[in-house]
Amino acid sequence: MFSHISIIRKAVLASVAACISFSSLAEDHTALEQQLVKNMGLDVISIANTPINEVYEVVTSRGIIYSDKSGDFVLMGELYDLQSRENLTEKAMTSLRIAQSEPFADSMIEYKAKDEKYVVTVFTDTSCGYCQLLHSQMNTYTEQDPDSGKLLTLPGYNDLGITVRYLAYPRGGQRSPVYQEMQNVWCAEDPQQAMDDAKAGKKIASSNCEVDIYSQYQLGETFGIRGTPAMLLKDGSMLPGYRNPAALLELLETGA
Repeated sequence: MFSHISIIRKAVLASVAACISFSSLAEDHTALEQQLVKNMGLDVISIANTPINEVYEVVTSRGIIYSDKSGDFVLMGELYDLQSRENLTEKAMTSLRIAQSEPFADSMIEYKAKDEKYVVTVFTDTSCGYCQLLHSQMNTYTEQDPDSGKLLTLPGYNDLGITVRYLAYPRGGQRSPVYQEMQNVWCAEDPQQAMDDAKAGKKIASSNCEVDIYSQYQLGETFGIRGTPAMLLKDGSMLPGYRNPAALLELLETGA
């Protein structure tokens, strides 16, 4: 079985190979990679040129950083092209997120909309309050009107044509109790039912299988996720935090 980093590395290299020049492909970044690993202890997934001479874009296990050729000086933050007003860091991450998430498609727990219009991949934690709220609104739900106090019946994500696919992001990391709970969910005979039960606060029977929860967690780390829920949209952009079904649909329809 490939490690979580090798899975991500293969996806990244496959996605960027077509758009990198021959000279870039021929350039050997081994020394730079070794120096960054030595200095920072990060797993380096890929290294590419930037518009700035001898400044390199480095995709790591904790997101994108920028380094000089020696690996002794790094910048952490976002790189902008002031002529085009374009966020080059986010532009790089959008394509990488799409490529990096593709190998995980078969291990996602999916709640498919009958009349699917949009697909959203949600990094979730079964102990997260807003993740539980999001899950409770997968289908038709009730909510109290703040003005009248009346109970309103509202359409859920699936009712509005939004398919939700879950990846695990146990916020406490590999040694947290919720990590094992999420392992139990993904390894259950019926993962959907186990997810429903876990999000409702029910205890999940212990189970083990070959599903690699740590790889999913590490993917979230690479994307820079620091909280849940976090939504990955089709275009590779990330939407942090909770959105109710109507608000999410409006965002997806308008692209805002």
